[in-house]
Amino acid sequence: MSVLTPSQLVKPIARPEEPAWLPSDEQLIDRLASHQSIYRFRKPRYQIQLLKDLATLLPAGDCRVLDVGGGSGLVAEMVATTFPGKRVVAVDVVNRVLPSVGVPFHTFDGQNLPFENSSFDCALLCNVLHHVKVGQRHGLLREILRVTGGGPLIIKDHVARTRLDHFRLAWLDLAGNAPFGGMVEAEYLSGTDWDELMRELQCVAEQLPSGPYRGWAYGMLFSNRLETCLRVAAAKTVDMPANA
Repeated sequence: MSVLTPSQLVKPIARPEEPAWLPSDEQLIDRLASHQSIYRFRKPRYQIQLLKDLATLLPAGDCRVLDVGGGSGLVAEMVATTFPGKRVVAVDVVNRVLPSVGVPFHTFDGQNLPFENSSFDCALLCNVLHHVKVGQRHGLLREILRVTGGGPLIIKDHVARTRLDHFRLAWLDLAGNAPFGGMVEAEYLSGTDWDELMRELQCVAEQLPSGPYRGWAYGMLFSNRLETCLRVAAAKTVDMPANA
């Protein structure tokens, strides 16, 4: 296999139209609020945009989905109940799944998944990878590629360009995760870090344009460019450029 170069690794793509089956924002809010009542009083703008990005990047039709680092299980539950044909299993290092969540859940050690090769068609990592220690990211992603037969992996995470970006993201993690018992310790990836990770894994990624995760005022302080959503697959499973 040819060695991948950075220009081939993370490829920006145009944002496709949202699928016609995706429920309206109001319907998504009602479903989210049925699991976490705070969303009856505070619009879950971030969560709605996350679901829209996942709906855009996940394979269409029936597929088996593994949600790695599923946390409360809310994303897994929303995908399982609102995305057609998606059978979802969630895993995390601790069990803090909401009582109302019905998807199967397993704990694991953060590196070794308790599943056979190609047990799933794709995987989700939603705001998880920056909480994984740098030296363990390659191994975890390799393991996820194993159980998905090479992907795709749908990764929602962050891109930090400057020290100020790191500070902003750390504040967002603290504000967003601490109230729900989520992890706040993190090391954020730069664009170069993403390229290097893809090179090590011999994977390529398609990157959506940054979505409107935050409104205008909040977005002035915490730019939407800090958010990224990628569809990652082993290079042999995707179309490569002619000179690859």
